[in-house]
Amino acid sequence: MGNWEQAREDLIRFLRTISRAGRTIDGIDDDKNLIDAGIIDSLAIVQIILHLEQNHAVNLRDAGIDPNELTSVAGILRTIESAGK
Repeated sequence: MGNWEQAREDLIRFLRTISRAGRTIDGIDDDKNLIDAGIIDSLAIVQIILHLEQNHAVNLRDAGIDPNELTSVAGILRTIESAGK
């Protein structure tokens, strides 16, 4: 399994822990906005930021990353990937 696939699996596992009650992340398109889909709320972005800082050494301020990039699985994965460069 490649790094991208592993990072995606880990991310999906984390997102399941912060998703809104009765909503599932399973089967959603990676580019779908998770807030618009009702899977997470805007406060979950803070939890995502903390997760990225603690688990992937991502510093949004230093990297100049827009928090709006963190509303989709694909955007979060791109953020993780860019932090690793």
